[in-house]
Amino acid sequence: MTVETDSEVLRLEKRQRGLQRVATAINDLTIYGIYHTNFPKLVGALEHSKDHLKAEIQATKKRIIDLGGNTIEEVFTDPLMQEKI
Repeated sequence: MTVETDSEVLRLEKRQRGLQRVATAINDLTIYGIYHTNFPKLVGALEHSKDHLKAEIQATKKRIIDLGGNTIEEVFTDPLMQEKI
């Protein structure tokens, strides 16, 4: 069974959104009191995982573009870093 291009693009877009949510959640650890000082091994492992997530997001984005789909805007938020207006 072959996957049609449209459904593959939709699947890849959903994967990209999910990976971005995980990366954002790792960025938000400090909001919940999870710091490198009190959980050094956990934070180190999650930061390492975030590097892999970024690489997978880039590969997924490239595959979407290769299939002719639209790219999804990446949204990485850090609520502690707010722009001054």
